Amino acid sequence: MKSNQVKRRVVKWAVLAVAVLPGIARAQLFNYQTGDVLGGFRKTSPEGLYELVVDLGNVTNFIKLPAGTTINITNYTAVQITNAFADTGGFENLQWSVFAGITQVGTSWVTPLGTFPINTLWYTLPSTAVSTQTQAPALNTSGLQKIVKNEISSLANGATVIAGLLGSADTNNTPFLVREPVSYSANNETLSSFIQDTTVQDGFSVGDFGGTGSPLPFVVENTAPNPFAAAQRSDFYESVPLGSKDPISGVTGSTALYLGYFILNPDGTETFTRAVAASAPAISSVASSATNGFAPLQVVFTNTATGSITSWVWNFGDGTIITNNAGNAVTHTYALSGDYTVTLTVTGPAGSSADTLANFIAASPTPTLAAAVSSGGIFTLSGTNAPAGVPYRILTATDAGLSLASWTPVATNTFPSSGSFSFTNAAQSHGAAFFRLVSP
Repeated sequence: MKSNQVKRRVVKWAVLAVAVLPGIARAQLFNYQTGDVLGGFRKTSPEGLYELVVDLGNVTNFIKLPAGTTINITNYTAVQITNAFADTGGFENLQWSVFAGITQVGTSWVTPLGTFPINTLWYTLPSTAVSTQTQAPALNTSGLQKIVKNEISSLANGATVIAGLLGSADTNNTPFLVREPVSYSANNETLSSFIQDTTVQDGFSVGDFGGTGSPLPFVVENTAPNPFAAAQRSDFYESVPLGSKDPISGVTGSTALYLGYFILNPDGTETFTRAVAASAPAISSVASSATNGFAPLQVVFTNTATGSITSWVWNFGDGTIITNNAGNAVTHTYALSGDYTVTLTVTGPAGSSADTLANFIAASPTPTLAAAVSSGGIFTLSGTNAPAGVPYRILTATDAGLSLASWTPVATNTFPSSGSFSFTNAAQSHGAAFFRLVSP
């Protein structure tokens, strides 16, 4: 079904090209180029008579803006968007999004800013407030991003076809804007034909480029409330395929690169603000639940790294390295005795920082315990092969199921050079039923 639609679209495109080659009218109509950023505006509840596709300019123009710069979006006017949705009451319930893709087939995109990998995408994520940045989404596989890129390419081609079918240029059919009659959706050429899937959420069709059944794992559209009284924000991200190096950040990471944000105002005007230049993340401290003890030694590690971070890489010094994309606590067990150096490396769009703690964890060999002896009300605990010079404690409790923190210390000492040790407990002083040897 989809392939037939694409073939039909190509045929129309060919006929259109023949029709306009003799003249200059084509130059006055919608003219999309690879890497151009498209703005989409539509209504699905209630559905209006029209949808808008606007070419906002090449994505490199947005990327190269100085950090913190705000620009007005001028490729459409408030009058154009007002007229497009006047039949459904204006901007209330307006679904809007911004997106782009590399429409070249089978090749990366070389620009003065760098070479973007094939199937790189740009898209918006709706924010809950104008002052709140969304969490950077995870990168997707090249295969999934290719599907979405093809949807964006077909959407742009559909706008071009509709512009030609509408005929001469006017205020609703310009090199930068096409007001698409929703009746053209029967030919699968409108904005909704490509950006939406069959899912309905809160009464609105979902805009995630899921027309082929392989949508992005998030919605790229923002929906204006009713009434639309305050500005809305959508954050703009650059998403190279998972495993690829981003030419702007220079990082091969796991999350999309935050470029800035769009603001749609209740009067229909729109702005874009380039993200403030980020600094490399910093690590103020690494902490652990223990720094020494008997092997096998389980340790919980935490950190207070700050900044824009996409990954936390822990090297525990015993050959185990893990990547944590959430920054929360990690747990590791040292199976063998030894001194271990721990390194945490945090990486973000602006670079990386590392903190190395030499010989941070000391896992000692477990002593050999002799059979406990109880005679005449005296309890004796002894052992051999203890690590010389390592401090130890004897804990007691009446309930073996208590947490370690609830046991009572009754002796503190250091293992002698011989490795042999002994503890005697007078029953009349300490009548507990259980004893435990720990270090420290």
